[in-house]
Amino acid sequence: MNAGAAAVSAVRRVDWRSWLPFAVVVLGASLVAWPPVQHPEMPIKIFPDSGSYLSWGYGRPPTGFFFYTLVGSGRPALIAQTLLSIASWSAFGWLALGLPGAIAAAALVMALPVSIWNYAVLSESITLSLGAAVCAASIALGRRWSAPRFIAWLVAAVLFTGVRAENFFLVPPLLLALLAHHRRHWLALLAAGALCAALFVTFSVVADKENRNWQIRMTNLVLTRIRPERELRAQFEALGMPSGPELDGWHGHMLAAYDPAFAPATPEFQHWLDTQSRPTYLRWLATAEPHRQLAKWLDFSLLRRDDAFNYYAGGLRLPRAATATFPFWDALRVPFKFWWVLAALPLAASLAMRRITFAQSFALAYLAAVYALTFVVFHADTGELERHLALVGALYRMAPLVMLGSVWSAGRAAMHRRSCAPAS
Repeated sequence: MNAGAAAVSAVRRVDWRSWLPFAVVVLGASLVAWPPVQHPEMPIKIFPDSGSYLSWGYGRPPTGFFFYTLVGSGRPALIAQTLLSIASWSAFGWLALGLPGAIAAAALVMALPVSIWNYAVLSESITLSLGAAVCAASIALGRRWSAPRFIAWLVAAVLFTGVRAENFFLVPPLLLALLAHHRRHWLALLAAGALCAALFVTFSVVADKENRNWQIRMTNLVLTRIRPERELRAQFEALGMPSGPELDGWHGHMLAAYDPAFAPATPEFQHWLDTQSRPTYLRWLATAEPHRQLAKWLDFSLLRRDDAFNYYAGGLRLPRAATATFPFWDALRVPFKFWWVLAALPLAASLAMRRITFAQSFALAYLAAVYALTFVVFHADTGELERHLALVGALYRMAPLVMLGSVWSAGRAAMHRRSCAPAS
């Protein structure tokens, strides 16, 4: 049987009635979260950097440009982003934990910290939706290999990496889980991973150097995180960061690199930025201190702060669901010091079954992937963390559902084996 015939046969074997509850969840959530009509002159919100997603260039990866070229930058984009968000996250929840998971995931993404990005031309909404799509496609492919499932995973992973370069760090742990359970298809999986890695290198190193994005982000980090903290400042000065008084008047200035007076006033720092900052910062990231910094600030960064979205929500009409589901968003946040304890659930399920299934492998890889992405996003910049941590916040809160799903999957497998065992 050729690949095309196999794909058709696989589609015919699907019992579409079993997906009816999922369709009801998506339809219901879409109706509840349907975006109200905005001001006629501003059907979707445009920010100063929205133009960089509407035109090719600016060193941006291509997915955002292709997406907005396809759906436009008006109300159709708002509707498309809302529907894509609900469908992708509901699918992730459905595949992870069945109907309860789909309902919980739909409620999660209707909450303000996720839904607000559907109202703007930015990369956040696409990143959030494609991040959920990668996770959902990973679960589907891990359960059973097929050409359509692999193509769906490949497309999701490539498009996701192509929104923002740092998104790439979610992919490798999930890829390793797939490789562990589909060793026969290692060549296809590694080729897909190499394609995502090529996108990452192209837009995080090559294009980044051309647009001096590193210098901008590093300036933010130095002025708003490194120099204000005495111990952190001492660490970087020991690694060669300029310690003179030329930066003293710029403390706390976000995006000071855009100020035309900043570069002429800080020549020693500019030289360090261009020649030494990248290797210095990468060496520091390889130590234990960045992990302590993340543990120190992560809970605060992911806490609900009612004023955090005032700038982004200004002038918008939001559905009631955006605020009505906010308590559920809060309820799913596990304090970081307990977050890793969630790994005990899939590990316990594996020990009880005396084997590890893909559900347990995915759950453990998911924790590692979310932490890796959180680490990179948190330490990549200090500007607009509410935006940049949007995906991290949602994935972080999905972890309990994924862990419970691994236990649920183990229980189903055990019951199946018991029912198939021959009677003594």
